[in-house]
Amino acid sequence: MRPQNNSGRKEMQSLVKQNLHSETEGDINKLINLKLNASYTYLALGMYFDRDDVALPSFSSFFLARSLKEREQAEKLLEYQNMRGGQILLQTIAKPSREDWRSGLDAMSFSLEYQKSLNTCILDVHCRASGHTDPHLCDFLEQHFLSDSHDTIKKLGDYISSLTRLTVSDTHGSMGEYLFDKHTL
Repeated sequence: MRPQNNSGRKEMQSLVKQNLHSETEGDINKLINLKLNASYTYLALGMYFDRDDVALPSFSSFFLARSLKEREQAEKLLEYQNMRGGQILLQTIAKPSREDWRSGLDAMSFSLEYQKSLNTCILDVHCRASGHTDPHLCDFLEQHFLSDSHDTIKKLGDYISSLTRLTVSDTHGSMGEYLFDKHTL
């Protein structure tokens, strides 16, 4: 007999689901929602730097590209969940924790910490998948997520180092940020 959902209808069981533990299925859903949240946060960052009173177009483009990358990764996870026979459970996307940044350096520092927390979540899912002997999910995460995450963390760290050196002067800090926007991003 098939399980019933809250509406009294019988739920269909996936015919293709194999070796997808319920915990890792839940972890994939959590990761999907984290990636959608990240896309929304980076979108907010990108639009902040596009404002007329901020006007740093390369910062804007950098964060908008990151937003697109996070959304594409969420879509990859959605497709993966369907391919493995898992059930997709989307959650509400929360408003970004911040809407205003003092500077490009502040935004890059925020992004670095945010990216590190996303990387930790990916590593947690990888660890659990490994514990449930799911090499397919481990390989998928390694191929599509871990390299990009580490590359992004490195790039953000490099940008922060450069921005810190350029903006250390109180009198010329804004000029340093402007030049970074024009020539680095």
